[in-house]
Amino acid sequence: MAAPLWIGSRCAPVFNTFVSSSRHSPACLNLCNRRFFSKKNRPKALIAPVGPLKANVQYPEPVQEGEIKYQEEYPWHEKTSPISQELYYSEEPPPSQGVDIGLPVQRFLGSKKFRQLKRKVNNENRANAELERAARLRTLKVPLEEVKKEWEASFGHEQLKDVATHYNIWKDLFEGAHFHPVVVTNVHFDSDDDHVVPVYRGNVVTPTEASRPPVVEYESDEDTLWTLILTNPDGHLRDNQAEYLHWFVGNIPGSDIGKGDTVCEYFPPFPPQGTGYHRFVFILFKQEGPLDYSTEKRPSPCHSLRSRTFRMFEFYRDRQDQLTPAGLNFFQSQWDQSVRETFRNVLKMPEPIFEYDFPKPFIAPQLMIPHRKAIQYLDKYLPKEPILKKF
Repeated sequence: MAAPLWIGSRCAPVFNTFVSSSRHSPACLNLCNRRFFSKKNRPKALIAPVGPLKANVQYPEPVQEGEIKYQEEYPWHEKTSPISQELYYSEEPPPSQGVDIGLPVQRFLGSKKFRQLKRKVNNENRANAELERAARLRTLKVPLEEVKKEWEASFGHEQLKDVATHYNIWKDLFEGAHFHPVVVTNVHFDSDDDHVVPVYRGNVVTPTEASRPPVVEYESDEDTLWTLILTNPDGHLRDNQAEYLHWFVGNIPGSDIGKGDTVCEYFPPFPPQGTGYHRFVFILFKQEGPLDYSTEKRPSPCHSLRSRTFRMFEFYRDRQDQLTPAGLNFFQSQWDQSVRETFRNVLKMPEPIFEYDFPKPFIAPQLMIPHRKAIQYLDKYLPKEPILKKF
């Protein structure tokens, strides 16, 4: 049924009938400025204060119709907000939120210039008869290595930064500060003589595959110095704000990690059972000159979890004038059988096992004549252990 016109509207004598809201023309709406509300459902209005506005006085804001209805039904919620909103507004962003701490990057083309370049390349490819023939006959070979190098040199660092944002790398390691991984780092683990396990950005690597130190490769000048750190922001057993340091090599000349100073030797991943996937992040820093890491030096071998406690944000904050993050790789890992051996034989401690304690389900009392309600009283007679059907 069509909604009645608002009483006192100027368009009532024009149409002289009941008109739905979808039949009003824009000219009519601009003329009468109606809101498609009847007199009964008209929203309450707040009267503006008389006289000049006074400073430091908070005047009430207009209340919407839905808010008025909600406050009438639930008056005790008038001055409260949902828990999610209270938690959201109570957390203030840290001062480092959104700060770029990395090396300067070359911005890629804008959308307009990129479309022009794409159109130009497509026209050139269509004009090439040999390329067109190879594409139709499915004999065209695409040089993937050249495509990868061009992607890394153009806007690959921007996409890698977005991937790290998705995995909360910046929030958990640098308290919101970020950088563009302009230095391409290739990391892999040697599982055996014939196979390697690469590390990209978020792929899964088991603790067994990462039992030996990885191979890290990147391109750099010989007269530059670098620092490589491998940390786990998800694995600390006592402090949620701390991390475990798995590898630390400083003062690396060029790309030869073997000639660098080993501050903390490599330790394989050990995510406890029941804690899910853990992130293991490689950060490559560029040094302004030789650095003294005597305060960060760990004993060798270092089998103490207390000695491996580390905080990336505090480390970088103290040395932000001498270090600049430039490379990023990370993988995910979860518990397997090798973690048990690491806790028992290497760390010399009992293996922690985490389990989730599910609360008992609430079963409402059954009514004699339930009306449009689920029958739940039979749930308490279900067996506690799942029944396995054997066929």
